[in-house]
Amino acid sequence: MEISATTPPDQRGYTMPDIFVTTEWLVDHLSDKDVRVIDTDVPKLYAEGHIPGAVNPVDHYYKTSLEDRTHIQGPAQFARTMSSLGINDNTTVVGYDRSGGVYSFRLMWALHYYGHTNVKFLDGGLPKWIAEGRSTTTEPAPRAVPESASASSFTPRANSEIFASREQVLNAIGSDSTVLLDVRADDEWTGDNKRGGPRGGRIPGAVHLEWVNFHTGGDVPILRPADEIRKLLADVGVTPDKNIITY
Repeated sequence: MEISATTPPDQRGYTMPDIFVTTEWLVDHLSDKDVRVIDTDVPKLYAEGHIPGAVNPVDHYYKTSLEDRTHIQGPAQFARTMSSLGINDNTTVVGYDRSGGVYSFRLMWALHYYGHTNVKFLDGGLPKWIAEGRSTTTEPAPRAVPESASASSFTPRANSEIFASREQVLNAIGSDSTVLLDVRADDEWTGDNKRGGPRGGRIPGAVHLEWVNFHTGGDVPILRPADEIRKLLADVGVTPDKNIITY
């Protein structure tokens, strides 16, 4: 696999470039005791090869169980999940995946929701890492062994500001100040694919822009520059003057 030169994330015009780390940065910090690398894909893909030292959650959706796929884990369960991955209140979390960031940004949102904002995204993910000839392993990484009980603790602090409740979504339907942004696949938007649910379709009044449009595609998908993303969003009515609810 070959990779063409890409513009570094801090030169793409992002409002928050500090949430990105490069493969070069990760090489330099892979052994740092306060850095935890999370392979956010499913365990099957993790077992086929991952970045050395990376750990893998049982469920990259961070939902209550593999059977109950409705809600994010509650505070106590989420704290146990993070602690089991070696993440505590002082950990710098670096997530990566194989799909342009879809699962890494999900981890980032979940951590931000529970008040842990020291989380980064590996630009280019595993595809870029491999394209650059960097090593991978099939050996599971050992879980971190804390020096003390306090060092292992993850303290969940739910941030309701980044979560839209059912009532907020209902109130947003037909609102001139709020846009409901549906980022699912085209066949989910049309209702052809119900994803195991009882009904297909979309929330009335929502606009649609599938998440894959936000990255470049190809063998090494990279998040598009900010100006391209802003234009994609503006074309469907998502502008800075609006409140945005994504789903």
